[in-house]
Amino acid sequence: MDNTDVSLLRHNLWADIDKESQRTIKRVQRLSQMVESEADAAARMPESKIHHDTLPCHCIPSGVSEKFYGRETALREIKGALDPQPGEAKPRSLALYGMGGVGKTQIALQYANSGRALFDAILWTSADNTIRMAQSFLEVAQRLGLVSDHDEAQDAVAAIVKVKSWLANSCCKWLLIFDNADDLEILKLAWPGSAVGSILLTSRDSNAAFSPADRGYHVQPFDDMAGSSAFLSLVGRDPDSIANQAMARDITHTLGGLPLAINQISGFIVQQKLALEAFLPLYERNAAKIDAKKSGISGYEHTLSTVWEIALSKLTGDASKLQKLLAFFDPDKIHESVLQEGFAGEDEEGDFYFLTDEMDTFIDAKEVLLRAALTERSVDDASLSVHRLVQAAVMRRLSAEEKIRFVDTVIPVLGKGFPDTWREDVGHQFKAWARCEKCLPHVSFLVNQCSKYKLRPSDPEAFAELLLRCCWYLYEREYYDKAQDLMNVALENFKNKDTLAYASAIDLLGLIQLDTNDLHKSLQTFFEALSIRENLLGPDDAFIASSYVNIGLAYTELNELDKAYEAHHKAIDIRLRTKSDRIGNSYSNMSSLLLRMGKPDEAEEMLGRCPSLKDFNDETFLSTGNPRFSGDMVLLSRIRAQQGRLDDALRLSSKALAFRQQLLGNRLKTCDSMYLVAKFLQKRGNLPSAVSLLTELLTITNSIPSATSHLARATYKLSQIHSQLGNVSQSETCRREAFEVRARILGRGDRGVKAPTTGDGGQEQGEQGGTEEEAFEGLVLWMLW
Repeated sequence: MDNTDVSLLRHNLWADIDKESQRTIKRVQRLSQMVESEADAAARMPESKIHHDTLPCHCIPSGVSEKFYGRETALREIKGALDPQPGEAKPRSLALYGMGGVGKTQIALQYANSGRALFDAILWTSADNTIRMAQSFLEVAQRLGLVSDHDEAQDAVAAIVKVKSWLANSCCKWLLIFDNADDLEILKLAWPGSAVGSILLTSRDSNAAFSPADRGYHVQPFDDMAGSSAFLSLVGRDPDSIANQAMARDITHTLGGLPLAINQISGFIVQQKLALEAFLPLYERNAAKIDAKKSGISGYEHTLSTVWEIALSKLTGDASKLQKLLAFFDPDKIHESVLQEGFAGEDEEGDFYFLTDEMDTFIDAKEVLLRAALTERSVDDASLSVHRLVQAAVMRRLSAEEKIRFVDTVIPVLGKGFPDTWREDVGHQFKAWARCEKCLPHVSFLVNQCSKYKLRPSDPEAFAELLLRCCWYLYEREYYDKAQDLMNVALENFKNKDTLAYASAIDLLGLIQLDTNDLHKSLQTFFEALSIRENLLGPDDAFIASSYVNIGLAYTELNELDKAYEAHHKAIDIRLRTKSDRIGNSYSNMSSLLLRMGKPDEAEEMLGRCPSLKDFNDETFLSTGNPRFSGDMVLLSRIRAQQGRLDDALRLSSKALAFRQQLLGNRLKTCDSMYLVAKFLQKRGNLPSAVSLLTELLTITNSIPSATSHLARATYKLSQIHSQLGNVSQSETCRREAFEVRARILGRGDRGVKAPTTGDGGQEQGEQGGTEEEAFEGLVLWMLW
């Protein structure tokens, strides 16, 4: 049977069910008119005639599950809302709502079974549709003795009326449960109204918490810790094993903490006798087949392949388009502004024009998905989220052509979230960082989706340009490893290697190599970018000047100072001739070079030429919010240090540190500033403060993989200060650790560490001449902007 036959069969089946449901609804509406008269009659009955002889009556589909795990908070919430209270005079109701497979029914079963001593009657009904609900009420009516097994008037619909009448007039403590009440309209027919008792319903529709229920509890998937504990319990593996805990966390995270998934997958692992470490690679290759297998652990009627199938198949129009679109965004947080701004300017005939109307069509599409619990929305930051297994279900329903079409749609949408950094020479784009941060996870996710499903965008270069914009942001925020990974993907998608976009890409690659201390490779990359640009642009183009700036920076770090001066001078000449607003960038770079040449006064004069820094004081330096200016402040502090003005140096470097900590967090430039402040504190004799700052710096550098050189330098400096303080043992420990880290950096292992020697005048010498301190200082770039 092909997909067309299956779709037709499903359509016809639902049509038949819908017709039958409509007939049932009409019959309930007619019979509901009998309720008042039946209630009056019941009220006139003696108490003994209201079938209390059938109590206790606990109609619960199953007992306490041995596999039930956690959910203490949910159970406390239900108990507080529904446990009978003395003298209560109004109904109490609560809705458990959440996505399919999240465990709502299991929580309701746990509460029902634990409440046998509290309630005289616990009445469980299935509210999937009108027919099943009416049948459930008939079974309840039979258990309560409201109809006999041979009553000729026995009718499933009439049973709803009889049970409602009984609930309205019974003085016993009762709990009525509506399970799987996803269509809230159905409940109007059976809701007990003002009858005094407790009502619990489970639903995917969050509106259930407002009507018909009085309150609600949002059932969420397990977090990684709770989910991994439940998983290890289900598969019967040692929960104290560190390896098992790690594997369980990875598996739980992959499954998004969904209880249905944890149950099903744990059953699969037990049945197949799989090692935990073997599961994820197998699942990566065969997710669709594994999701379709029903395990022996859970009695739930759905599998991961079917739990959302009905809801997805019912989606039409804008709601269907939106659900498919969201499958290509990172599922955890999709800011609505990303969608609205990304599709701004969409043609009225476009598929996603509805996203530009925030008050009507967009709201309508979201509401459909929210009611079906296919997405969730955070009111705190106006963002949507989708469970990753729902995304996988959506992806399985898309053809290869549809997947590529959605990839092509998403690329320009995300591109609008990042500044265009390759069409013109621009500086730090810090004002766009907040918008970039919202789009960054989606770029990474799109790359992963393309890799996972082997999707190739129709326009690979457009994809590469998106990645280039994203990498520039990552470079500015010092996420070098992630930038390098995305840059590799971008370069693979550039088929034409003679374009300005490709030149900008490899130029950015050179900057990443420079900041991560791969100096020779960065210089080679910068020259390659310059060559492409010279073939395409005039000699005074801004990008030519930018290339010379970067070449000058690389030569400065390589200590080839004459070549660096020549490159920076060429950049300055071009920018002066073209009256470029980037001239300040060249002046500050030349100032750094002059300082390295040992010319602090000339460096100060050069830095003072920067138009943007004229008339700046300490506060205006930093109030711009521009990270480049904090680099200028660091540079000025170092100039002051060479001039012997140590107080000014410490003041300036401390303010730059505070700025970088606030803007950048614990990144390399912050580490560099911390070291500089500690060094100045040491020179001023404030050794305890220097030790405190360096100790904090070591903690940070140990957590950043790319900060190994900073770790070595800081550890060596700490050994010096401990020696000054007379802490011999601590000094020797830090010294040994510093040399071990340096040896790893230089790629020689412990065998490359030589015992330090003492030269004339007692100065410690490094292995290549110069002092040891200079050797450790040389591990880190001369200037981190």
